[in-house]
Amino acid sequence: MSDGRYNIPKQYKVDKGMPLEVLFQRIDNLKCRRIFESGIESVEWSYHLVDKEGIANRTELVKERGVSLFEVKLRRKISPDLLTEVFAGLLQRPMVLAYLCDDELSMGTFLPVGKGTAGKMCSTDFYPYDADRMIELLDYEMDFDKSVDQIHRRIFATLRQQKRIIMIEKAFERLNKDNERDTFAFEFSLENLDRIRADADFVQSQLKVV
Repeated sequence: MSDGRYNIPKQYKVDKGMPLEVLFQRIDNLKCRRIFESGIESVEWSYHLVDKEGIANRTELVKERGVSLFEVKLRRKISPDLLTEVFAGLLQRPMVLAYLCDDELSMGTFLPVGKGTAGKMCSTDFYPYDADRMIELLDYEMDFDKSVDQIHRRIFATLRQQKRIIMIEKAFERLNKDNERDTFAFEFSLENLDRIRADADFVQSQLKVV
């Protein structure tokens, strides 16, 4: 049974706050470190999905190989791609990241490939988030009888698809706004032109020699 804002069984719950000062000191780029220090309110290790059943306590759970879910609360928006890249370097483990900022949510994930090979990363842009609705990270129909690694690859593919959909929707929204602006400017300019013509006719009539 799920527990909290995610549809993840509570047997995988960690609920461990991460020490921000220790994390941020490991960021080599000083500008990036300042961005994180000013923009991140908290980082919590929320869940750890593993293949092993019947784990009695959190200490045993986090020692098992698996996929970790970290929840990152932001004071202000930071690029999700930058967040995912930096956290992948800092934590160096298979993981999913949830970035919360006001009433918006972004999801990221890091999928290690192997030693000497760069891992795969993906993150969505921010989108409206209803705090009363559960974040459905797991798809119980598709994830049934799957290993944690297989579930992680499915999550990666899902986020990549969501990223594309959000990018298209936002681009289309900007296009519609640009079209509305162009139409308004056209109508506004015609209205001005008619007024200018009327004013010019009036001035010209006043200047006529009687």
